[in-house]
Amino acid sequence: MNESADGAVDLYRDTMKTSSHDRFAVLRSIGEEFIYEDELRLLLKRKSAPICYVWFEPSPMMDVEQGIMKTIYVNKMVKAGFTLVWLSDELNHHSVDYWPLAVEVSRKYTMNIMAGFCWNKAPYGPQRLPAGEIFYPCMQVAAILCQKADIWLFSMDHRDITMLARDYCEAINRENEPAIMLHNMLPNLLEDPDFQDLRDPGRTIFMHDEEDDLNRKIWRALCPPKVATCNPCLDYIKYVLFPWFGKLEVVQKEGNADNKTYTNMEELVVDYESGSLDSTDVKRAFQKAMNRILQPVCDHFCGNTEAQDLFIDRKLKIILIFKLSVDVNVPC
Repeated sequence: MNESADGAVDLYRDTMKTSSHDRFAVLRSIGEEFIYEDELRLLLKRKSAPICYVWFEPSPMMDVEQGIMKTIYVNKMVKAGFTLVWLSDELNHHSVDYWPLAVEVSRKYTMNIMAGFCWNKAPYGPQRLPAGEIFYPCMQVAAILCQKADIWLFSMDHRDITMLARDYCEAINRENEPAIMLHNMLPNLLEDPDFQDLRDPGRTIFMHDEEDDLNRKIWRALCPPKVATCNPCLDYIKYVLFPWFGKLEVVQKEGNADNKTYTNMEELVVDYESGSLDSTDVKRAFQKAMNRILQPVCDHFCGNTEAQDLFIDRKLKIILIFKLSVDVNVPC
């Protein structure tokens, strides 16, 4: 995965300075929203190497938002002088503080409020939410507040949890709350933008997707001609391909060697909205570039028997969980 250094870090290698203005510019290129932006600006003026935690939840079916976008963001922040800490190690070292804090958070809120933070209730069925799911938001808040982090980076789907953490700080009059920034999420590739059925693997691209599966997903993906807004294919290009490669090569007429290399998203959008760039050509370029990024992952699983066995075992377990969730929700 060496290309990540070229795509995500080299842009800053020669020009990045350590001023608070430059560090904020890096965060602005990452964050979609800032919770209390003024606090963040003051922090960057006060500290030359702020400590940042990046919220990362390991998954047996890791998508490219976690595997690629997080890599791009971490590389940018490290190059700009931020100090990143591996949270799980920190919590293990400070478990004596973490668990009492999680319990204390749970005392401040009702079960109904905590249940509202469980976004995927489908596997459990109606009125069957496990106690662990109800307690998990308390653990998340405790993780945010347990350590002396200056900045937290979350994806937008964690906004409710970050606001719960701020609400808890205000309820107990806690000082020195961490600044929080939220990065964008990659959209659902399928046509219905509100479709959230996790059982359909076509909704997103996973790090382990093989070339045929990846090409099939992209070919099925929503990419309306001349429409750049809410276009999943263009969003992937904007947030994954351009930051990774710094460019996108499009073969506009297959077999005729009529190529065009785009070096920024704005130029691509202009051509796409005008109709001079076809959605089919965009998908082909998307497929080629995405396969190139994921090729080292594919090589790892193909050449490593232990990794292959682990992946197959995890995949079978997930299929079983999804099957059970379907059976639970089928009316008798």
